[in-house]
Amino acid sequence: MDPRFHFDSLAHDNSALHSEVLSTNILCETQKDTPAPIMLEGFQTVAKFNRQTPDRVTILMALYRIESKDTDLVVTFNVPLQSEDGGAVDEAGLVQIKQEFETFARSLGIVDYGLFA
Repeated sequence: MDPRFHFDSLAHDNSALHSEVLSTNILCETQKDTPAPIMLEGFQTVAKFNRQTPDRVTILMALYRIESKDTDLVVTFNVPLQSEDGGAVDEAGLVQIKQEFETFARSLGIVDYGLFA
């Protein structure tokens, strides 16, 4: 189970000019009946809305492999680091968002597996 497939798919969907995986790791402490996610951090350079300068976006991804349903649940946070419209997050903001994403990933609980056909 490699989250790079989903990361590459997201880069394709975003028409990224460049993308790179920076790290992956497995998050061990999660909700009791929910699989431990594989965490990925990467970035994409994305040209948006005919702007002159592409945005640089940090991608935080959690991949939950639900083997009993032969499916993946993927959650991403897209965090702009450089943006022509001024909506970028500074380094302190990125640190906070990473902490919030990890808290989210640890606390996500799948209650009804019937949602996955």
